Amino acid sequence: MTAVRGFLVPGEDSLEWWWRLRAQHRGTGLWPVLMTPETPDELTPFRIRTPEEEAALRYDGAALLAGWFEGRLARYGGDYADTLRAELRGEGEWRPRPELPGFGVSEYAEEVFVALVPVAAPWQVPLALHCGGWNEYPTPAEHAAILKHFHARYGAELVAMTDTTAEFTVKWPPRDRAGALRLAAEYRVYNDGEYDYYGADTLTDLAVSLSHATVWRAWWD
Repeated sequence: MTAVRGFLVPGEDSLEWWWRLRAQHRGTGLWPVLMTPETPDELTPFRIRTPEEEAALRYDGAALLAGWFEGRLARYGGDYADTLRAELRGEGEWRPRPELPGFGVSEYAEEVFVALVPVAAPWQVPLALHCGGWNEYPTPAEHAAILKHFHARYGAELVAMTDTTAEFTVKWPPRDRAGALRLAAEYRVYNDGEYDYYGADTLTDLAVSLSHATVWRAWWD
């Protein structure tokens, strides 16, 4: 029996449930998270205010992502790293944006588990569910710090999460080219899927999409 509180709904109704429960969060203290039905059994909840949370509070999510990106550039080296640096300077071709993805869990799952996570803010969800730290998935503390940064800068709020994915609604996607390129660099190292959900071939293509996207999707192997 799972220790994650929640209930099952038809996939087509899950986003409506999410928005309804999200509007009640201030009063209930429960943040809704959409999951595949099997996800709760793969998670191990623990109480907030643990060493993991203390680590998350010390992390700077933006600095963490910037460091990961520089580490990638150093690892790639050569022409590819030079190309990415040139794109960050705005030298890439700003082409028409690729198709933007919607929410995946609600679109593809017949049933969705609506988890009710007792947290004060959505960035705390990875800590409360102890979700992450395998393969390329960020550790709970890293993930929480990154989500706190995404929320502060872009108004990103966690909507759905499994042991391989995360999905967000975004209030303030960047509109200027420099801001979109900065976000593209962060997104590229945040998730293992890189450009997959955005039909992008380059960092600049990804920036074009993210400059308009009010939904983000990420995945890890």
